[in-house]
Amino acid sequence: MKILGLHHILLPVSDVEAAARFYESLGMERISAINPKIRWLQFGPNQLHLWPDDELHTYNGWNHEPSPHFALVGDDIHAFARLIPEIGGQILQAPGQRPNGSWYLFALDGDGNRFEIMQL
Repeated sequence: MKILGLHHILLPVSDVEAAARFYESLGMERISAINPKIRWLQFGPNQLHLWPDDELHTYNGWNHEPSPHFALVGDDIHAFARLIPEIGGQILQAPGQRPNGSWYLFALDGDGNRFEIMQL
């Protein structure tokens, strides 16, 4: 079981277009997003996801509140699901599969910080 890298950071923002322009000015590149209400930007191998802070994060039958989090790519989603509670974390959403075939889970660390682990 191993973390392979950072995939994305999600930030709820008051104005997604203004926030996207800000991060583009810092050198990030706008890429296609799954929903016209949100913006995704690429920086190196990573992404920044900007989401309206007053809307549910909902698509393709999968939803959760738009909360700040970072997403890591791992190699065994089910092993992480077993380990996280053992080391003091809490699983918020058990492993689930997205329509594109990737897997995800949402959890809290010992300080209550939300994070996602994905298996591509």
